[in-house]
Amino acid sequence: MANNKVAAWKNLEDFPTLSHGEIHIWQVSTDNTATNFVDYTGALSEAELSKVHFFESKHARNSYVASQGALRQLLSGYLGISPKLVNIGRQKKGKPYSLDYEGLYFNLSNSGNLAVIAFSRDSELGIDIEQMRHLPDLDEMIHTNFTSSEIKFINTKPEERLRRFFRFWTVKESYLKAIGEGMRLAPENIEFSMDNESIRLLSVKGVSEQEDWHFKEFSILADYVGTLTYDKANSILMQMEL
Repeated sequence: MANNKVAAWKNLEDFPTLSHGEIHIWQVSTDNTATNFVDYTGALSEAELSKVHFFESKHARNSYVASQGALRQLLSGYLGISPKLVNIGRQKKGKPYSLDYEGLYFNLSNSGNLAVIAFSRDSELGIDIEQMRHLPDLDEMIHTNFTSSEIKFINTKPEERLRRFFRFWTVKESYLKAIGEGMRLAPENIEFSMDNESIRLLSVKGVSEQEDWHFKEFSILADYVGTLTYDKANSILMQMEL
């Protein structure tokens, strides 16, 4: 995966081009001390600004402002319009999409003090990141969210148990986001395998799903794991930092 750090652009003409066959994965700091945080706030729509106070914690508010503001800034760059003019719709089950241009696909995830936003001009995609952290209810979460074969893989190496849990979580979440479902399928209706770092979808039940999806794990920082789900083989994945 190519790595690129893109400095803040002075005008829309400086924004990087997203070509067919490429997927751009942008890394965004959601810390309110980040250089761009004021710009993210200024990019929000009136409707988005009205939602900020609904988040109970300061961390959740900052994460929402930064991720949604950055999304508007990036969409404005790809579309060539002001962030305030960007129109974002929601599918029936909540997946966001561009109302301005149907040929631009994107997906967003945040965890800890980071967000990632993926863009493609070829097809729908899903992305998920998680900051690895102690989970007091880890045993329950493993048995609630995974199949017996997945549980066996997670528990095989105790020293890798937490990382394997989060790896499987991001795989499932990114796939379900790609097909527009979110975490709405029962664990027994979707099953993956991980073999020699290769991820395969073994079975899925309960949705009309025939796409030949591809899965790519990526790393942002040592304590984060992430997975991108996309359906065009040989796509060039480029990591960028806003």
